[in-house]
Amino acid sequence: VAFQFYYAFTVLREFAACREDGRYLDWLEREQKKLRTLLNDLCWDGDRYIRGFTEAGEVIGNHSAPEANLWLNPQSWAVISGLADGKQAQLAMNSVYNRLNTDYGAILMDPPYHAHAFDGALAVIYNAGVKENAGVFSQSQGWLILAEALLGHGDRAFEYFKENAPSMQNDRAEIRKIEPYCYGQFTEGPASPNAGRSHVHWLTGTASTVMVGCVEGILGMRPDLEGLKIAPSIPREWKALEIEKDFRGKRLHILVENPNGRESGCESLTVNGMPMEGNYVPEACLTARTEIVLTM
Repeated sequence: VAFQFYYAFTVLREFAACREDGRYLDWLEREQKKLRTLLNDLCWDGDRYIRGFTEAGEVIGNHSAPEANLWLNPQSWAVISGLADGKQAQLAMNSVYNRLNTDYGAILMDPPYHAHAFDGALAVIYNAGVKENAGVFSQSQGWLILAEALLGHGDRAFEYFKENAPSMQNDRAEIRKIEPYCYGQFTEGPASPNAGRSHVHWLTGTASTVMVGCVEGILGMRPDLEGLKIAPSIPREWKALEIEKDFRGKRLHILVENPNGRESGCESLTVNGMPMEGNYVPEACLTARTEIVLTM
């Protein structure tokens, strides 16, 4: 939530700049800078961000804790929020991939709580590998997909999507158990004897987070006040893809070409045949039917 708060400053700065509210913009920039310093000083722990603090001042999720010493959501949101610098982002997301990733998505934390949970920790009421106690929470996978895509890691972003997507698990129906057409709230993790079994169908915000992860992350459709940034982050084996998008009353046909097998990046962009600078399409350039070609 602290990282979401940090991200909110970025959004408000964009609006303040648009309204030419210099006084408010200056205040936002000062306060965001103070928050960034505070979070990095208190929460960065070598190759990860901690989970938080108890009222008594105990640190949750530092690397020396015997249990739950690495948590998923702080790493994803440190990237999404823009707080983590390049080195921190790479270290944190590598920690997630190496420690938390499973065949069914990334677990919430590791190792599970058993004997060393902080006082009041709700996760400890569940068996190891179940729900918040090192289960695979589906909603968190959307944030993870988005974070990897923002870093330009197309292979990883799509790998995370496939691991948790219901449609990719029909050959494991006897393990997964729930309906093959919806996300469950969580899937039991490797610490459970029933790893891969999913639960609580429909009761989850997963569809929205995964949609953002796929549309804004993997496909790279990132709107702002003035137009659309196109920044695909795809598996390097994809040679091309086409996107049809309705955007502010216009119909966009977007062809992404990837002749050199890249995961991200833009070599050239044309809008209705006109070369553009970078990978940004100003709204003013759009026509009723807009042809866009991006070469990675």
